[in-house]
Amino acid sequence: MNVWKFTQRICLIASVALVVGIVLRLFLPLLARQKTLRAQEAALRQDIQREAEQLRQLKLKQEKLQDDPRYIEKIAREDLNYAKPGETIFRFVDEEQP
Repeated sequence: MNVWKFTQRICLIASVALVVGIVLRLFLPLLARQKTLRAQEAALRQDIQREAEQLRQLKLKQEKLQDDPRYIEKIAREDLNYAKPGETIFRFVDEEQP
């Protein structure tokens, strides 16, 4: 009788181990995929934040261009190299050193 109960327990343990193995075999790839997707989500969230900040800066620049004449003059002088009549523009070029 003891041998029979021992055999039953061994079979029960083997069955439980088999079921656990099957479940792990099915769900481990899904867990790895979920981890990958979470990493991608975090990267995309950072991209969204970076783009939102860039959009905010562009909107601020647009407002300044529409409302602030001093800012328009600054942009014209710096980016477009414009000058008022009678002004002289000096450009300094760095020479490459050997």
